[in-house]
Amino acid sequence: MKQQDVNPFLRQRYFNRASQTSWRAFAAHREQITARLETATGNSLCVLGAGNCNDLDLVRLTARWEQIRLVDIDAEAMQAGVANQFHTAGGMGRRERIEFSACDLTGTLEQCHAVAQVPSSENFARLRGALAGLPAVGQLSGPYAAVASTCLLSQLITIFQRAVGEASPELRALVELVRLQHLRTVAELTAPGGTAVLFTDFVSSDAHPELVNAPEMVMERVVREQGCFPGMNPLLIQRLLGEAPLASYWAEPPAMSAPWVWDLGPRSYLVTAITCRRR
Repeated sequence: MKQQDVNPFLRQRYFNRASQTSWRAFAAHREQITARLETATGNSLCVLGAGNCNDLDLVRLTARWEQIRLVDIDAEAMQAGVANQFHTAGGMGRRERIEFSACDLTGTLEQCHAVAQVPSSENFARLRGALAGLPAVGQLSGPYAAVASTCLLSQLITIFQRAVGEASPELRALVELVRLQHLRTVAELTAPGGTAVLFTDFVSSDAHPELVNAPEMVMERVVREQGCFPGMNPLLIQRLLGEAPLASYWAEPPAMSAPWVWDLGPRSYLVTAITCRRR
């Protein structure tokens, strides 16, 4: 079976199940994300791409936030992740602060699968048209004081990359549309005066095994040499956030953190956090 023949939702469920028991492996990465989300102001937090919640310390976060909305296409993964954390830790009463939304944030996975099956000009046109919308904004009962996208954008881009194929002349335009839609969704879900944090994984140890010991050096090199995952150059994303049409959302220029290593055993990733303050 070709990878294009696999429904994107089923593929994501498979990956979630495969990483369901990886809580310990996520420890350092989880600390980076949790610590940043604890410092944002307000009382409501929305996390896009929550998955198994291995990168969120929900016991700590429910002590900080009165309302937390977890968002992912895979409802079972979110529910199991929350159950695992509160089964083995304190804060049981605070579990009620967590709400779930299972949705396709792009609103286009059906069209994406259609393109994978029949890559006609008509199907591509429908897909591009659908990516111009922001379906998640109306589904998630926002806005929120803080919105976090937890290494989700790279996953979304990968879905489209696998659907159309790396050699497709349509791929570059689709990557740009998916990225812009996601950045606009994060901005629209963030309340005035609130904080948006885009956690961005952009290169792996498959291509750069030295990143484990020299993350900043590798980041500088891959950004300069265009060696990031498709659409995931963090400096480009930071620049896009500071330019029209996205710049009007923010009270100050987006800030990017130093990179850190997300160690997943056989493979590691470099991750950075891009933080924006909403007008």
